[in-house]
Order: sequence, then C-alpha cells, then structure tokens
Amino acid sequence: MALTKIQGGVVKDTAQLSITSVNASGVITASSFSGDGTNLTGVSGFATALSATQTSPLNQIFKVSKTLTIGAGTSVSVEVGSDEGNVAFTRAGSVVVSSGATFRIASGTALRINVLGVF
Repeated sequence: MALTKIQGGVVKDTAQLSITSVNASGVITASSFSGDGTNLTGVSGFATALSATQTSPLNQIFKVSKTLTIGAGTSVSVEVGSDEGNVAFTRAGSVVVSSGATFRIASGTALRINVLGVF
C-alpha cells in the first residue's frame, strides 16, 4: 500500500506525510525504522543492553537471565528436526521446572544451556 497526499486537488506521491499512528494488517516495509522496539513481538534478541542510549558505553554491555523457569501449570515441549541439527539452545545457565510444570525434550533432540558461556 502506498500513501499518497492530496493537497489542493493535486496528487503528491512524493510529499512528506506526518502520521502519528498506523493501524495495519499485512506487511509494512520501509527503508529504515527507528525507536527502541520495546513493543515488538515475535523478535528474539541477544540480550538486554544496560542502556537504551546509543551513545552510552552501557549500550554495549548486556545482561541475561541466569535461570529459565518453567512455571507451574505450564507445559513445554522442545523438539528440533534434523534440518536444524537436532539441537536447541538457551542463553540461560540453568532450567528450573516448577512443581506442576512439564518440560519435555523430544527423543533425538539435544538441549544445550549456557551457550554464551557466561554462567
């Protein structure tokens, strides 16, 4: 979908549009996006920077949870196919399965923990 500005009865497809909110379904493309991405979903990052300020040295220092907890009442099944090498991994140093939770690693699947080697 292309946005077109109509001004004074003239179509200006190259005009700058000022838009404060976009509600869309489907794919949105741009030459660039800006912002910290706080509300993005479906994106898994490396770790959390200690600062969101790009010019701060703390933007290059990261933290990650030491423990992955599978909460009570939760059922998790880890299964990875041969196309992916039958290996799944987590950055966490340990996995804690709470009482009443189920954590299953499928036959033929290997789960590697602490893949960053920080714990």
